[in-house]
Amino acid sequence: MVILTDRENAICNAFLLHSFSELRHEVFVNRLKWPLQCPPGREIDRFDDQDAVYMTISGVGGRVVAGLRLLDTVKRSLLNEVFPMLVDGPLPRDPKVMDVTRFAVDHRPEYVEGTGNLCGLLLCALQDYGLARGLTGYVSDVRMEPILRRGGYRFRRMGGMIEMDGTGVVALEVEISPEVRAIARRRAGVSERVLVDERLRSAA
Repeated sequence: MVILTDRENAICNAFLLHSFSELRHEVFVNRLKWPLQCPPGREIDRFDDQDAVYMTISGVGGRVVAGLRLLDTVKRSLLNEVFPMLVDGPLPRDPKVMDVTRFAVDHRPEYVEGTGNLCGLLLCALQDYGLARGLTGYVSDVRMEPILRRGGYRFRRMGGMIEMDGTGVVALEVEISPEVRAIARRRAGVSERVLVDERLRSAA
């Protein structure tokens, strides 16, 4: 299952947030070689504040093996503050639109055994959360495009592609809908909500 962490339960889930920062370091610093300034063994940035929302999946020993971070496009958004050049037209500043960032999945078998389709579960959780919260959409970047396509998501590019650190980057606008959720669930092999949070409205 996917655990939701925000300002209300961040203290209770401090271990999950710490473990997720270690996974982020493994993926983005060690594996992808992003030139990020961060403490040894952890990847955190200025967007990891009280308004950030996290989704995580734990594996062997309780270690986080997959996760993502959501940012409020009205308050603090990676797209709006760091990559505004990726958007043709007005920047997304809408309480019903969130920025999907730091989508990370561990592929080391010693940690992920028995966890299932990690990417698929996170994609299902995004739809669960969006529909329960009344969101109209997400924004993300082109590196998510293959993952979104495999999960049955519908999306569009918000501007042209720009090269950064040798990689082409473009912003994406991502649909939230019951139809997309049904497809994502089918492809992930689940039949009901995967996001664990008693505060969310019940949504089949």
